Amino acid sequence: MQLSIIIPVYNVEAYIEKCITSLQDQDIAKETYEIIIINDGSPDNSRQVVLELMERYSNIVFIEQKNKGVSMARNVGMDRATGKYLLFIDPDDYVEPNSFSRVLKAANDTRAQVVFLGYKFLDADNSVKMDINFSSFKNNFYTGIQAYYHSRINITVDPDRTVAILFKRDFINGAGLRYVSEIPYLEDGEFIARILCMAERCIFEGNSFYLRTTRSGSATNSNLFYTKRSVNGFIKAAINLKIFSQNPALSKEQQVYMNQPIAKFTLLAVDSSTKISNFAKLFFVRKKLFENGLGTLSLSGVLWPYSTHAKLYNISPFMFVIFLIRRKILTSLKFKFRNFSTL
Repeated sequence: MQLSIIIPVYNVEAYIEKCITSLQDQDIAKETYEIIIINDGSPDNSRQVVLELMERYSNIVFIEQKNKGVSMARNVGMDRATGKYLLFIDPDDYVEPNSFSRVLKAANDTRAQVVFLGYKFLDADNSVKMDINFSSFKNNFYTGIQAYYHSRINITVDPDRTVAILFKRDFINGAGLRYVSEIPYLEDGEFIARILCMAERCIFEGNSFYLRTTRSGSATNSNLFYTKRSVNGFIKAAINLKIFSQNPALSKEQQVYMNQPIAKFTLLAVDSSTKISNFAKLFFVRKKLFENGLGTLSLSGVLWPYSTHAKLYNISPFMFVIFLIRRKILTSLKFKFRNFSTL
């Protein structure tokens, strides 16, 4: 089995058929890849849509579980997978036709552990918002740390992701890498940070492959960021990454690299708590972070804008909060003024 595609499903009955159909419209034999769909207790008609598609396509593996979130669904998929490479797909996204042969050849020819694929970020009307092909990084090998920084160049939207990337399954399993539970928002960023810290052989395939959509109601387009679940998830991610970074087997370069995601999730924990009506939550977040060695952030290796925000946080978390509130007020005023000026 060359490829295992892992798709968590929850409330996507209007999108999942297009996703799966795009995965069937490919240029490799059906018996060489599997599509593992995990129904994460979806209350809509997604289950029936998948069952009907299974009558047409023989390479669909269907798993059902009680709702545990996207991270646990993906872990179940990884545990079930048999393919040489893993590919994570969000159920409201899809891929270019006849592209599997190309990307698998690139992975196999180079024996890569991680393969960054080209992708397009689509706006709500399906127009192309960004077209990322990484062409300047093709034909070279990189460590995971080098690949992380290259993957962020000139990209301010959606950089820390696990979609549009091929992962060698033996590498993922050998390093004992899995998603962490109870991180409901930006869970990809925590997982990819540990993957790239460990990876030694990465490439950029470059050509267009993945089409990422914008869907109203998805996690990244909802108010989930400001919920207590997300606040607690960001804290958990920061703590887990801090513990991971303290592994004595890591090199100095790896430890410095980990400062970036640690700072990111620490700052996100504070940021996401600023809109919660109970202001005492902010004191809880501060206490929890300080108790777990996150009262002061190391700035070495931390990229802008996190480096600037981390400096304020290190002076005082409340100074960082004041900065956030001021920025949000100014952004709101600019938006209102812009709308008023068009009347």
